Amino acid sequence: MGEQRYQELMQGLNQLFQETEQDTQARRDTERQRVIEEINALMKLHRLTLEDICE
Repeated sequence: MGEQRYQELMQGLNQLFQETEQDTQARRDTERQRVIEEINALMKLHRLTLEDICE
């Protein structure tokens, strides 16, 4: 394998890892937002405030 082909493959691999990391972070962010919304809904349902929880 030539040096140029090796560099092309390494760039492709690096791009794949970056895309995977970005996708993983996006999934974490989405899940975090879902959990926050669920907590807010439960707090509203039970008429709890942040002060109630922190006491």
